Amino acid sequence: MDQLVRQEMNYLAYKNVEVFLPLPIFPIIEDVGWWRGEDGSAFQQPYRNAFPRRHCLADYQALVRLASRLGVRIGLGMVLCEWDRNNSLKDIPGATWMGRHWNNHINQGPWLDETADYLLHNQDSLELGLHALCHEFWNEGKMERSEFHDRHGFMRSSQVIKSHLNAFGSILEHNGFSEFPRLFFPPALNHSFGNGQESIQALLCNYGIRYVITRFSRARRFAPAHHEKITWECGVGLLERGLSPVPWNMSACPPSWDFSGPILPLHWGNLLHPNPEQNTDIIDGWAEMLLAGTAGPEFILAENYDICWRQAAISYFGRLSLDAGAIVVDLRALPKDMPNSNGSFFVKIQGCQTTPLRFQGVHIVADRFAGDIRTLQLLPKNGRQRIRLLLT
Repeated sequence: MDQLVRQEMNYLAYKNVEVFLPLPIFPIIEDVGWWRGEDGSAFQQPYRNAFPRRHCLADYQALVRLASRLGVRIGLGMVLCEWDRNNSLKDIPGATWMGRHWNNHINQGPWLDETADYLLHNQDSLELGLHALCHEFWNEGKMERSEFHDRHGFMRSSQVIKSHLNAFGSILEHNGFSEFPRLFFPPALNHSFGNGQESIQALLCNYGIRYVITRFSRARRFAPAHHEKITWECGVGLLERGLSPVPWNMSACPPSWDFSGPILPLHWGNLLHPNPEQNTDIIDGWAEMLLAGTAGPEFILAENYDICWRQAAISYFGRLSLDAGAIVVDLRALPKDMPNSNGSFFVKIQGCQTTPLRFQGVHIVADRFAGDIRTLQLLPKNGRQRIRLLLT
């Protein structure tokens, strides 16, 4: 049947095929980096993982296993105060509950070298992002949520924020990491955007942060977002984080998610078992769920965050249409000032094993079949905004 069967913005059925601009799926893991497990919020200490033991190397090995099973470079929201090797945070205002008396000796041991070396050798699997120093903020010894914004979404002073960012970078360097993160996961989901050069995005950009993942509904918005799930300012892209499918303080969680995407937000303890030798059982369950859920045409696992961001932009702003017997991928609605949006993207086609395809205006970067689904990675030629797919 030659006529158009059904069309939506990122879905079109025509003849014997269905074409999708799939929504990317990308896991992030927050609260990675604690050594102590207990939640200290009841006695003016940070909201840690509420985990029933100290963390260990096996807990990082579990994350590498998840990345390897999925073929994804997972984004980690790192908390680094317990990696402080020389008690430097005693000089950073509001950084810890101890203030000038900060002493991290309980967490200074050979496990720091061992784990830092492991992470350095597994940078292709895990991308370290900024979450916080100690997650909260202490004003005259009293704990407030959270480190970079208060609970109403108002920024801490730029001087305080810069001192915390500098301290985060210094702790990374002292542990052998040379680059400042590109990803920021606001602690406690307290954030703000829309006030341009007065925004935290302007500060973050100067430190090399290029992406923020947070809940838009929780952020203070000084101006509307460009889209309900994706926006940007000062060269920094913000993507809707969504709700965690399991509580932040629950360990060894069975896999469960509605694929509302594009971000699957989890907390470190969710993926770990009180017995570290059983971490693999938890990890494998989540991996199998994600692989099964993205095997169809509507979703695609993003191999890294750059791909996730670009594919999300295509899924939200791109449009599939029919023109003179050709299926058109129309990218004209993609905003010109959107950062990091140029490059390749993915199309999934179902039911085209026996239907020859020709393309106009695009390079085919990759082309693979899995069952009756064909996944194409496409790179527009010379900035082309309309790509034609012809069924011959």
